[in-house]
Formats: sequence, structure tokens, C-alpha cells
Amino acid sequence: MPDLQEDLRALADRRTAESAGDFDSVLTTARTRKRRRTAGLSVIGAAVVVGAVAIVPTLRPAPNDTPVANLPVPPNAVATPEVSVQPTTEPAVKAGPLGIKSLSKSAGGQFVASFPDKKVRAATFTLASTAKPDVPLYTLVAKIPGDATTPHSWPAIQGEAGMAIPSYQSAGPYTLAVPKGLAAGSYQVCTLSGAKLCGLVTVK
Repeated sequence: MPDLQEDLRALADRRTAESAGDFDSVLTTARTRKRRRTAGLSVIGAAVVVGAVAIVPTLRPAPNDTPVANLPVPPNAVATPEVSVQPTTEPAVKAGPLGIKSLSKSAGGQFVASFPDKKVRAATFTLASTAKPDVPLYTLVAKIPGDATTPHSWPAIQGEAGMAIPSYQSAGPYTLAVPKGLAAGSYQVCTLSGAKLCGLVTVK
């Protein structure tokens, strides 16, 4: 719009000058108005460039110094599960001691051994002194139905060569005999099969 108004004014001035016969003054006026218009456009262009330069720094992203570890986890992010290994310990099953019921406390007498866990075991046992429980003195064979030679025992010798070990098994109770000639004292009787169960027998 300012350019149109300037052009109209220049045209009006020129026509006025032509009618007055002063063409040189009209030409000078037109040139002056053109220089002013060009200078005005230059000023406007410079102002636009300065404004653009001033705006550019504001468009730069602000520095983010927040450590990555402290950034919040987005709601839709899948967090890495923490796996922890817990040692599993199974409680040891204890069947309990061997049940002993003495029928006779003298050498050659009998006693009854029972299993508190009711598990099936062989009819063979060991007898050792309580002073040396890891050193067997005798192998005991419980009474077996239909076998008149039982119960009996024999000294625990190396290899026990020639000794017939019965294959009979039962959940008990078993009747055993105290070895003849066994000295008075405290002895430990233990099973030879299954979970080891032991009981005490006192000989007088």
C-alpha cells in the first residue's frame, strides 16, 4: 500500500509539473521518492535479519545435565526383573531312634527292636560297644518266621566268610537275641539296611 500511494503521488506531481511545463522538477521528485522507498525497504530487511538471528538461540534445546540413572522410568517401559537366587534346604527326615524293648537283660536273653518310621528293613543288625560305636562286635539276625535257627548271632569278623545272610525283610518289630558270653555293659544295636536306626541295650 505505501508503494501504491507513492506512485500515485509521483504521477500526480508529474502531471501537475507537465501542465506547468517543469519536467525536470518532476523527474527529480520521482528519483527522490524512489531513493527513500529503497532505503526504507533496506531498513526493513535488516530488521528482519536481526530478529531472525535473535530468535535462533532461543530455538536451541536446553542442556540436560540430569544423569540417566535418575531419570524416571516411563509408565509403558518394561523394567528388567531382578533375579535373586535363594538357596533351598530340605529338612532332613529323621526316623528317630530304634525302639528297644528288653525281654531279658542277661547274656543269651532276647529283646524286641521296632522301627518308628514303619519302613521295611532287613532282619540283620549290628551290635557294638557304646564306648566304640563304630566298631561292630557282632552281627545279629532276627527271628524269621519258619526258620528255627533264628534268632542268632556271630562275631563280626572281616568279610564274615561262610556266613549266610538271610534276605528276609519286614517293617518289624524284630526279635533278636543277646549274644551268649557277652560281657556286662552298655551296647548299641543298629540296623544294617535303610535309614540307620540305633538303640541301646544294657546287659547285666
